[in-house]
Amino acid sequence: MLFFAYLPLRFDAIVYSNNIIGEGTCTSYLADDHTTFSYLYQGNSYFGSDLKTLRLTGLPYNVNTVGIYLYDIESVDIVSYDIAMFGRTVAHLNRDGLTHPYSKSVYEAVISNEEPLVHLALEEGQESISISFPGNGLIPKWIWFAYFTFVLAISIALAAVLVYVLIRAPRAKLPLLSASAVLATLLMGCFICGSLPYVNYTDLLLNWLLLFGAMLLVNALSFPWLGSILIPSLTIAWYIADSFVITFRNKPIMPADLKALGTAREVLTGYDLTLSWRMILGILVVVLYGKMIRVVWRHNRLSEAKPIKTQIPGRVVHVALAATVFFAGTHNSAFSRLNSFQWDARVLEGFHREGIVLTFLKSAISGHVSRPDGYSRETVTNYLNDYEIPTQNDTVHPTRIIMIMNEAFSDLRTVGLDPDIDVMPFIDSLDENVVEGDLYVSVIGGGTCNTEFEALTGNTLAFMGAGAYPYTENVTKQMFSLASYFENNGYTSEAFHANKPQNWNRGTVYPNLGFDKFNSISDFPSISYLHNYVTDSSDYSFIENIDDDLEGTPRFLFDVTIQNHADYDHFYDLEEAAVLVPYDDNLHQNARVYLSMLEVSDESLEALFDSFKDSDEPTMIVFFGDHQPMLPSDAQADIYTNVNSYLDYFKTKFFVWTNYETETVHGVSISANYLPWLILDRGNFALPPYVQMLEEMHAKYPVFTSQGVIDNGGIIYDDYEYLIDDPLVERYRNIQYANIFDEIDDDWFMVK
Repeated sequence: MLFFAYLPLRFDAIVYSNNIIGEGTCTSYLADDHTTFSYLYQGNSYFGSDLKTLRLTGLPYNVNTVGIYLYDIESVDIVSYDIAMFGRTVAHLNRDGLTHPYSKSVYEAVISNEEPLVHLALEEGQESISISFPGNGLIPKWIWFAYFTFVLAISIALAAVLVYVLIRAPRAKLPLLSASAVLATLLMGCFICGSLPYVNYTDLLLNWLLLFGAMLLVNALSFPWLGSILIPSLTIAWYIADSFVITFRNKPIMPADLKALGTAREVLTGYDLTLSWRMILGILVVVLYGKMIRVVWRHNRLSEAKPIKTQIPGRVVHVALAATVFFAGTHNSAFSRLNSFQWDARVLEGFHREGIVLTFLKSAISGHVSRPDGYSRETVTNYLNDYEIPTQNDTVHPTRIIMIMNEAFSDLRTVGLDPDIDVMPFIDSLDENVVEGDLYVSVIGGGTCNTEFEALTGNTLAFMGAGAYPYTENVTKQMFSLASYFENNGYTSEAFHANKPQNWNRGTVYPNLGFDKFNSISDFPSISYLHNYVTDSSDYSFIENIDDDLEGTPRFLFDVTIQNHADYDHFYDLEEAAVLVPYDDNLHQNARVYLSMLEVSDESLEALFDSFKDSDEPTMIVFFGDHQPMLPSDAQADIYTNVNSYLDYFKTKFFVWTNYETETVHGVSISANYLPWLILDRGNFALPPYVQMLEEMHAKYPVFTSQGVIDNGGIIYDDYEYLIDDPLVERYRNIQYANIFDEIDDDWFMVK
């Protein structure tokens, strides 16, 4: 297994084309069996008459599909598709079928006279031409056989050398076996999480050093065998937990997650935690090593029993050796790379390349939000000179504001779901006094509190470091939010969530955000359940009751629903949406369960609207999803067929509606951190300087999340640090730092 990891089989994929009309770009995607998303982003390149051949080199052995998307190309003939290894073509696919010219050089392929394998043309309404090719399935079986034979031969040869050494140095058995146990556990963990094709072996060595040092330390301070069993056991359990968490939210366990174990325990009850065969195999490997370590240790103890006094020098040596190993593992150029900001979208990639220990440590190091370069309180105060503290105008304001963050609500038609599958007909019917579109968030499949934090406060997770959960770490004092704004302007503010107040620390956070009252599940007078969770209709009925009690008082009511929470494995008491029945054969059950739940949410929302649409009181309803669902890869493959960028996985549905006349705008793209500006602007409220700054940011960067940025020209940046020299971005970052981590002038949030 060590050599399978260190000598990974790789191949090149080559697409030959001809008769290209148009000049554009090519985006290539790789798909494997163990990634959370259907496609793993690979890269962009020019495509056109000057470059007809597309080469993707060094593809991992687990890639089974190569997807190609061509932009600004009207038509093209794909002449042939080759798989090459070691500079030689091993599979040639053309119009006549598949052949295996084992000696043919890649560069000798003659394509000019061949008939096209396929002709591709851009159809009306399409933005790109796409095609997918097989990957590792085209590699001839004899190559796999030769490869494994080679690996086995080397392994046997080295094993023979090791046996020869151990026969002559039997005292080395236990330390070598312990070191081997740690390494084997790391490799099994990589195997469980699908990291073996991607792991960086310098980083793998650092992971081993740090775990081996921990093992030596435990052995020195307890029994000589305890660390050798305990550290591999904890490591394999850690990897198994990471595998589940990656499946659920596309990100491994981070240090901040340890502060939310209570929430995690509640959330995980809705997921399938069945162990896979990979996990079971990993556990068996660790158990086998543990058994061998105990046998060898017992044999050594019986053959050379020592009094306790003579063991003390050995323990001191073990502690010194552990300190040396820790020093070697942390004082090197590879480890020094960890002291850098980790862009949230790259955490999973870093996990696969850097390993479990380094990823966790990197998050712990970079998760601490450092003071921005050039930051000072005076600088933030000076920014105020560019803004005026406005006076609240006397135009029509909504005096009833209901803001709903709906669990996992998203419009998957925007990423490829058949547009005829309409499970939100009521929302689609909103065509007056509404602004609606795509809301870009910073999380997927979980991390609800992060979307909530951005939407209420106007802060962005982009400046918070990888794996951050502000609700569990940073909202420890009074902080500006929509609740505090309305509170300061004569409104009553209440929050609703049909769960325990400890969930995401809301019981502590909400008062710091300015809410007068938090209604948790124990406060709900009556509850109905669907799919094991409190229904949206229960939420909305409770809101209506509270609204009746507050009649005559301006009020801001914020509701976090829970109905559409995972899992989506079974329908249980849920009725399948009628619109899905014709698609049953083409849609995975998890997708059908999820979409059926959205239909129920849509119906519940319509009932809420019916209560307020004809009211004489100016009313605003804000609705948005916290994140997309985390569906299994095969369910995603049925739906995500029109993904143009990684950010497409992080957009949900939103709208802001009023029961009085306001401008109607469709197709808006905005990120969650700009919702405070949008809500106040739509309500004709005066914008405090902080929100004026958000308005400026939105005008230039309408999407600004921890997963990426989109500017007003549609250009996508996968890292905001590309924009760090922009004075406006620098201003936003400094103001946010002062707001969360330092002191900030109250005038930033004031209106007259």
